[in-house]
Amino acid sequence: MDPLVLKLYNRGCALEELGDYEAARDSLERALAADGSLESRAQSVFARLNWREGRPAEAVAAADRSLAADGGNRLAHAIRALACGSLGRAEEAVEGFRRAVAIAPSARFHSSLLMGMNFAASTTPESLYAEARRWDRLYAAPLARHIRRHTNSPDAERRLRIGYVSPDLVNHAIMKFLPPVFERHDRAAFGVYAYAVGGRQDQMTDRVRPAVDRFIEFRGTAGELAARVRADRIDILVDLAGHTMDPEMLLAFAWKPAPVQVSWMGTEATTGLSTMDYFLGDTHMPCPGTEHLFSEKVYRLPRPRYCYRSLAEVPLSPAPCRERGFVTFGCFNSPRKITREAAGLWAEILRAVPRSQLLLKYRGMQMAPVEQRFRDWFSSDGIAPERLRFAGPSPAREYMAAYSEVDIALDPFPHNGDTTTLDTLYMGVPVVTLAGRLGVQRDGATILSAMGLSDMVAVTPQRYREAAVFLAGIVPQIPDLRRNVRQALKCSPLMDEAGTVRAVEEAFREMWRAWCRSAGWDRTPGLSF
Repeated sequence: MDPLVLKLYNRGCALEELGDYEAARDSLERALAADGSLESRAQSVFARLNWREGRPAEAVAAADRSLAADGGNRLAHAIRALACGSLGRAEEAVEGFRRAVAIAPSARFHSSLLMGMNFAASTTPESLYAEARRWDRLYAAPLARHIRRHTNSPDAERRLRIGYVSPDLVNHAIMKFLPPVFERHDRAAFGVYAYAVGGRQDQMTDRVRPAVDRFIEFRGTAGELAARVRADRIDILVDLAGHTMDPEMLLAFAWKPAPVQVSWMGTEATTGLSTMDYFLGDTHMPCPGTEHLFSEKVYRLPRPRYCYRSLAEVPLSPAPCRERGFVTFGCFNSPRKITREAAGLWAEILRAVPRSQLLLKYRGMQMAPVEQRFRDWFSSDGIAPERLRFAGPSPAREYMAAYSEVDIALDPFPHNGDTTTLDTLYMGVPVVTLAGRLGVQRDGATILSAMGLSDMVAVTPQRYREAAVFLAGIVPQIPDLRRNVRQALKCSPLMDEAGTVRAVEEAFREMWRAWCRSAGWDRTPGLSF
């Protein structure tokens, strides 16, 4: 290759990394025009450019051009998978990441595969567990040579240091759960350390800082994070993101820097890590009978595994059907969560409820390829286009106020909503959910059961349909329904912040006592889980 052409290509790649996309595109196009042998490499970078610019359909097209020239281009497979995921094409996303990992193992792409599997209808707890354990064997297990004996004092009742690791201590959905934990920890019994990995900060970060004893902004390697945790003498290290976290940071847990390591809250699936001691769940999540499909020991709290705090206070509005004369169903979840099977069931519900409509709102729903995909699905199921409405994202208050447009929420599957479901209920809108075996299909069961609304938890598609149609018949007849739904949420364990934190603290204490026994010194009676 002509050195000048190669220089032009490399310049384009460098400009892309610097965020100068227009100049990057110009350099790459000039390099490609001068040497057609760059087709696959250049098109894969074009795919990444389109992805970073928020144009997933164009990213898929560029990746396809790259793969047509060289089917072994790992980057093209991975970017295509990312773009397909954002377009709701879950099975294609999974296949793309599988191919990328098959070409050359990558912890990052393999973590993306694990996360993508949670959105695919074909995934089972068995297949997800097998893939997570393969991730562990490939990337985490080789780090076992770094594990060293812990010197933490094995005093079962002393004040413990709890370290929380998260890339999401920003304006993120987890902030509807996490601040109450930080604020309400019993400081006489627990010191709270927050490890903010990844470098992101915003105004929410500033609210978190004073709520913990030590806030550590961290950028570095897995080994460096493990060393910092050891230096801080953390007793219990808590993963708050699972495979949504930079794998380099998740791999810090493979060094076993703390005596007890727990996965909680960020994801609803096993990490696969042999060094992760516990997974903190509840009665409904994970699905009873699937505990053996977690590399961690499942510890079930006697209440929901999180508590909820709304990010915006918005007054309730009347159910819109009382004025309009027809029912509006809604789903404010990511298009990634809405499978063809879910859309088919929703079409059955729309056919069963005359004049009803469906509002789909989320980031990406306003994009033409996403909207067209859903319109095609519903059209093939006999639903006229005027019965569907689409809306994109909005700021927190406007997002919460948008529930005034919805009478009944339809929870997607296999990946349920979690914070979205809680937002929906806080705005007084009843929800129907379908519980399944995957961890991500259990949040609806946890939430609705805690509110005393287990009748809205379906275990079959037929029951889901019946529950939605039943609600469509009674919602117009109950003027106080929204107030009652919000009140049920407020009175439930889901908004009992102090009670939730005490239960979590007791779980941590029991885990610590178990470690003390294994360390050979314990002053407490035996435990059972």
